[in-house]
Amino acid sequence: MVRSGRIHRLVKEAGAFGTRTGPVSLDWDALVRRQHAIVRELQPAPAAFERAGAKVYLADARFVDAHTVQADGHRVQADRIVIAAGSEPVLPPLPGRELAITSDRILFLERFPESLVLVGAGVIGLEMASAFADLGARVTLLGREPEILPALDADVAAYLRALLEARGVTFHLGARVARLSGEAGRVTAHVTTGAGPAAVTAAQVCLAVGRRYDPARAGTDALGLARGRLGLQVDAHLKTSLPHIYAAGDAAGNQQLTPTAAYEGRVAALNALQGDVQTVDYTVVPQAVFTTPEVARVGLTHAEALARGVRCHVARHDLRGASNGRATGEDAGYLKLVFDGASERVLGVQMVSYAAAELIQLAALAIRTGADAALLSSQLSIHPSHGERLIKIFGHDHHEVCEPA
Repeated sequence: MVRSGRIHRLVKEAGAFGTRTGPVSLDWDALVRRQHAIVRELQPAPAAFERAGAKVYLADARFVDAHTVQADGHRVQADRIVIAAGSEPVLPPLPGRELAITSDRILFLERFPESLVLVGAGVIGLEMASAFADLGARVTLLGREPEILPALDADVAAYLRALLEARGVTFHLGARVARLSGEAGRVTAHVTTGAGPAAVTAAQVCLAVGRRYDPARAGTDALGLARGRLGLQVDAHLKTSLPHIYAAGDAAGNQQLTPTAAYEGRVAALNALQGDVQTVDYTVVPQAVFTTPEVARVGLTHAEALARGVRCHVARHDLRGASNGRATGEDAGYLKLVFDGASERVLGVQMVSYAAAELIQLAALAIRTGADAALLSSQLSIHPSHGERLIKIFGHDHHEVCEPA
């Protein structure tokens, strides 16, 4: 969806590159068909698991008791069980919420919404706001916090918000949705803000306030497993409150990220089979939000470093005007790097970039290996490229010295 939106916007702007395209229109049906096809292609084939010796049941599974799961009419018993049942959208108790859709449905709507209200200023809301605005929808985003993406430093989040506002996204922050009213195709969100009550009407209202594991989904609620904020309560070995049952991914509720889920799945399976031989390590976990441009982070934010009492140096850099951005026509970006004040080791990186999801992995390696500014800035970079500015800023000579709070 995000890629489709980016291409749609670039094609409309192709005249600046010397390519004349004529009127550009959106084929929503073709977009949705492509998404369905990609989802089908990326589904793991059961045959691959069965060749490795696993028995696969493609069915809803439910616990019968603490050692027995029923799937497709079959009862499967095991000494060890791993729950990796994913999560579901959170539905806030709003009057009129039956008029809204969730993030599960928005990608496959029968009709393209010419106007869209997104409730939630987190990852899902921002990704959908970026994609649908690029595709031509009038997008309004409602967020409870004073700034989008509260896991980022405010200046990084504000930079991304300003870019999306320039592309037509309207933000109402510090807003609380009181109720929804209307009918299918014309839904009104009634909100309260610092400026008073307001109402926003759109063809679709999407509730994107987060996801959470549902214990009733696989019948784990009947087992009495202890629950955390977003999933089941697990220890460092990913064991639940019943020591023979493990949880991974969104079911564990630690970090709702695809690579984290895959990592936890490996750890949980290994521990279940071999007896708690590995603990999870979330020390360096890169994260990306697939807006256009992307925003990513790894390590400590500036706010987190100060809260921990770290005397740090900070380097900020606006990427506008870089040769690569000027040549590609996607000329925007922002870097914020946090260094240890004594050793100049990199502690954290945040960025807004058209290549943020790729670059943040290099930053993660820098943090994991304990690299300092001098070492990183000595690396030659490709010109022009998105990465050259990152390498240059790693060795920035004018860091802002920040005393701990």
